[in-house]
Amino acid sequence: MSVGTPSLLPQPLRTISDEFRELQYIIDQFQTQLNAPDGTIGLHPFGQVNVEKAQVSFTQACSRLRDALAQYRDITLTSWNQVIRADIGQAQAQGMVVSANIPVLAATNRAAVSAQELLDMRKITDALYEDAGSCKKLLFDAAANSISHALLQSDNGLPTLLVERLAATAKRLGLAHYTDVQKRGDNDEVTTVTLAGGILVIDVDIGSKKDQLKVKVSYVSDIEHDERIDTLMLGRLLKGDIRGFENLVEQMAQLDRLTKEHSPANFIYNSFSLVSTLAEIQSQELDALDGDIKQLLRYGSGISLPHTRHVGPSTLFFVPATIKSGLSAQDWTALQDNNFAAVADIPGLRWLCYSWEPSSTSHCFLSALFQQHCLKPDYAIEDSDTHKVVTVNHPNIHGLELRFLEFIKQKRQEVAGLMQVDDQETHTDINSDFWAPYTMVAWLESSLPACALTVRKIMAAVSPDAKIEVLSPSTDKSAETLSLDSPRLLEDAPTLEQLVYKEYKTKQGKEFIKDRHVTTGSTTVKAISSPSSPSPSSSSLSGIATSGAKIRRSSTHTIKGHSVVVELETPQIRAWSICRIPLNHPRNVLGIVPLLRRQAVFNELLASCFNDSSTLDANSKDNSNTEAIAKLSVKTFANDPFRIDILLRDIQRHVQNKSEYMGKRPKTSDEKQENMDISDSDENAEGQEELLSPGQGVILRVIEATSDILAWTHQSLGITHTDDLLTAMSGVATSSLTKATSHSNLSMVANLSNSIPMIAYWLNSNTQ
Repeated sequence: MSVGTPSLLPQPLRTISDEFRELQYIIDQFQTQLNAPDGTIGLHPFGQVNVEKAQVSFTQACSRLRDALAQYRDITLTSWNQVIRADIGQAQAQGMVVSANIPVLAATNRAAVSAQELLDMRKITDALYEDAGSCKKLLFDAAANSISHALLQSDNGLPTLLVERLAATAKRLGLAHYTDVQKRGDNDEVTTVTLAGGILVIDVDIGSKKDQLKVKVSYVSDIEHDERIDTLMLGRLLKGDIRGFENLVEQMAQLDRLTKEHSPANFIYNSFSLVSTLAEIQSQELDALDGDIKQLLRYGSGISLPHTRHVGPSTLFFVPATIKSGLSAQDWTALQDNNFAAVADIPGLRWLCYSWEPSSTSHCFLSALFQQHCLKPDYAIEDSDTHKVVTVNHPNIHGLELRFLEFIKQKRQEVAGLMQVDDQETHTDINSDFWAPYTMVAWLESSLPACALTVRKIMAAVSPDAKIEVLSPSTDKSAETLSLDSPRLLEDAPTLEQLVYKEYKTKQGKEFIKDRHVTTGSTTVKAISSPSSPSPSSSSLSGIATSGAKIRRSSTHTIKGHSVVVELETPQIRAWSICRIPLNHPRNVLGIVPLLRRQAVFNELLASCFNDSSTLDANSKDNSNTEAIAKLSVKTFANDPFRIDILLRDIQRHVQNKSEYMGKRPKTSDEKQENMDISDSDENAEGQEELLSPGQGVILRVIEATSDILAWTHQSLGITHTDDLLTAMSGVATSSLTKATSHSNLSMVANLSNSIPMIAYWLNSNTQ
């Protein structure tokens, strides 16, 4: 795209395209540097070396582009008369007969070309603006990485870098910042950087030594200071996690900004009130469960651990079986007291966190006269025109009733009543000022693949008119809202097996990278499709194609020298990955946590089919040549998405030499002689042929109330051996799968391991 027009007009030395290319070159240079192995280390965060040079180059390039666009406007986009005269003169010079319409048509064509050029320039400018914003973010993040690296490599507190970084963070988040330097000793000094909002105050002490780092969060209000927030934020700094620290500051700044915009509704105070509400729910659940905190992960609403991974309330609602079995009594006690600091870094845990999001309908925020939504059992309060007490039966703990405050929106009026604040009697003015167009949202740190049944039950538990927002599986971008009874709820959805497999491969890829480096009006449940995960490179993997992805169908598990091949039947269960659940009231937590936990237990059970696990014998260094002794067929059901049927069959092989077979394969006491005979034709056959035993059938099901796994053998269900035992078990109605008919020992193994290969190993070891 040239700045000049034909030869009748002067041509510039540089075109607009040249200027755009110059800007893109500057951005690409820094992108290349950041992508280099040591790019973030070599990029000085605030010095005179790279960042300032880039800023000057970028400013100069933008100035040249502005001049080129002005020249294009003044010279190329001339008036119609000039264009017409130029066209007439050019035509006459070429000896053409000029008619009245020729210059008009030429001018019209020229105008169309110019208009298209302007549209193209607008697109390029928009793209350049996005690139510039992306480049700015990359530079800011790269600076954080550089500071983090420096903190980890040195005992020095790096006061200059941290002070400048905190100042830049305050500016980015719209906070005021102040610096105060105090002398301590002869040559030692500590710099205090204060980040201040409307009521939020964050003081960061920075000294020449790392152990002088300190953080304190306070408020210009009656909100009490919580040392757990200080500990959380300081921990991020001491670990060199600059971006993690800034994320916490950003969370606090957002609450402060919302409080200022929607006063007197106090978002910070209400976040802490929700912490108190969840703590009260846990306290009453523990009393009903005889103080056994482990039972909170079966019957309760999870373990409330505020200010553990984020500022504000959060709930631990699922712990993988292997991690749960490794926790000591002291660990459980520390969890109950919220003193188990290491819990924040344990992988595989499922967290439910809480925040606020805009909503088309208003919700009531607690005033300072109310401490929490969940009332203590002995607290007396009467209904009024502004609030009422709602009694809720606990869904899983028989006989437990919890009382919650629920507010009624009305016009401004003077009301008086007893308020739960230090057990004092007081008067207040409750009016519409405390209602704001924001809703409480429970969000999962990592999205949870969930079947349609779980999604529907979550919506029903939150609100009768709930809706679900999902991303189209075909594009993974466009969102659509579905109601509870929508006929499209199952249309084009991926399968649960596919989403669980993607989640497993994504986690596996992250662990591999880590090892390498060593270092809304009505209620809405938002769900997203899991991101694409790295696929196995081995061409020998067999799989089932579903929704454009390929699930690994067969995997081998070696447990104490015994190898089991697990094969998954055709996927059946349609699902989405839930990431956030807007709530109408804090009491909704009672209904949604058990549903999420049940789904997490089933997903862990299903994921064990994909994981190539290997547990070596104590005296063995390599089990790579271990021969498979059993084959496991696994089948799921669309009409019962929490049931898995498995068929375990022993593998006996025909080999070329009988003595070799006898030498390699140990003889069991109940093995029949005919199973050891090898015909001449089999001896001459090339390769090996598998012979499978009739098999052992098992049905596993995750029950709703406690998320426990119950197991039934085909014998306990009255099924005799058939040629197709898996099909025979499929005919067993779910209503007949009762706890009374389940296999107690096998159910215990299933709950302790939550692993289908481990269940198969136990079956193989206890049926010989």
